[in-house]
Amino acid sequence: MKKIKVAAILSFAIFFAGGAAEAALNTDIIGQTAIASFKETIDVLDFPPVADEMDKVWILTAPDGGAAFWWRREANDKRMFDVYLCYDAEPFVNAGLDLNRLPAEMKGMLDRGKLMTGKKLSTEPLQYDGEITALASFEQIVKLDRETVGYHAALDHYGVTVSEGNLLEWAKDMSKNDKDLVFVLDPKILIDAGVDPAKVEGWTFARVPLEDARGRKFEADKFLKPFDLK
Repeated sequence: MKKIKVAAILSFAIFFAGGAAEAALNTDIIGQTAIASFKETIDVLDFPPVADEMDKVWILTAPDGGAAFWWRREANDKRMFDVYLCYDAEPFVNAGLDLNRLPAEMKGMLDRGKLMTGKKLSTEPLQYDGEITALASFEQIVKLDRETVGYHAALDHYGVTVSEGNLLEWAKDMSKNDKDLVFVLDPKILIDAGVDPAKVEGWTFARVPLEDARGRKFEADKFLKPFDLK
């Protein structure tokens, strides 16, 4: 009888936690709008996200082919990151980058001529109600790793933070924005490794208006790769 009671309590706890997470998602305006606007963005891409069966991820490639956003499709403990940006190393090498001064995790795709930055997400199981699509996998990020998805008021963008200062952003409303999709890199580690930001081709080096957790405004240097999709 005691074992039955314990099992019942555990089952209720799991059900309650799942229900609470679902309720929180349904009342999360930023999260829900991020999902809706992300769908609109990937729907207008000439090359929509593709599934990588080996790494169990989705890959959204920039229109110019110079960068890509990867996010998990299925759980994979052997994968270094669950969400990340990869981008061509050549423009940065040509601008002075010394690859030997970069951390090893940034060079995980160097054999393909790419640099990368990312992070692992929560270890909670991904639960799909239907077909596993690119949007459904993005919804899992909003549901299980809500702090990863945010809103950038200054540019009217939503975004996924793949690591400190590195993001993929997209417009809340493409009809009112000329930067519909933006790959964003924190330049510090690259500049510290020898990059002259004025010489990087294919990326814009600019100061971007931001807000901290308390709503205080400040500016930060970024490498940007923006695209007007619509």
